[in-house]
Amino acid sequence: MTKCNWIYCNTCGADAFHELSVIDGWHIGRCDKCSQIYLNPMPFFEPSPEFSALSLSFQYTQFQHQITEQVLRHDNMQFEKQLALLSRFAGQNITRGKFLDIGCGSGASVNAAISAGWQAVGIDIDPELVELGKTQLKVDLRCTTLLDSGFEENQFDFIRLRDVIEHLPNPYDVLLEVKRLLVPGGFVLIATPNEDALPTQLRLLLGLKRNKVATVAPPHHVHGFTPVTLTKILERVDLKRYCIKTTTPVDPEYVTARNMASANNVPAVLLWHLGKLIGKGSMLVAWARKEE
Repeated sequence: MTKCNWIYCNTCGADAFHELSVIDGWHIGRCDKCSQIYLNPMPFFEPSPEFSALSLSFQYTQFQHQITEQVLRHDNMQFEKQLALLSRFAGQNITRGKFLDIGCGSGASVNAAISAGWQAVGIDIDPELVELGKTQLKVDLRCTTLLDSGFEENQFDFIRLRDVIEHLPNPYDVLLEVKRLLVPGGFVLIATPNEDALPTQLRLLLGLKRNKVATVAPPHHVHGFTPVTLTKILERVDLKRYCIKTTTPVDPEYVTARNMASANNVPAVLLWHLGKLIGKGSMLVAWARKEE
């Protein structure tokens, strides 16, 4: 049984939840102080076979049960592109280091980092996906939450949360832990759906009911970030923001291989690119750094 607890806003710490709608028993609301969108009460999922069964009903999960050559090529390409960006932000060529992928699924990204010469580990709370990656890819994957992972501080040069922070019931605590685990000068990359995206705002302008969080029905996603609220939570944990932008769900530098299948949906792609052009792209990307 999933436990659900009442929470304060992770972005600003206020107890200012204002309910907007109820969908299948889940209460979607906004913080009246900072405008963060989230569920309250909040579900706290634990690593378990029951979660593996539940996650099969979640959007985006099924593709991770098939580690194809296409997925591996995509993640290899993406890691190389992200290393190039990391090097640009750092002002030096970074080719080796230690990488942590939070919400690694079946571990294609961990495999990509190892292929690029990095030491790499991934964590996820879905035991079936973790076992699949360990068996097929022979990589270091661990079935745990970050707060229970037991990693030592100042250990990782690069930590990534790709399509993860929107799933977390406790992103403030997780980002504090990310900061603790980063080496001084280390980087974190966050990629998440944008709650302020053009398609979402058009739906609301048309008077349609708010039935999703970060573009997906709850409880798959439980927090919906915007550029403003993601900036605020990074400031709250004292991580230096290097870049925050919106992009499309078919941007190969940041999204999963599964997302790229949507590139053939011409009307959607046109809308996504229009959103990106006006700063309301459907994906939100942030790079931040632990001060040296």
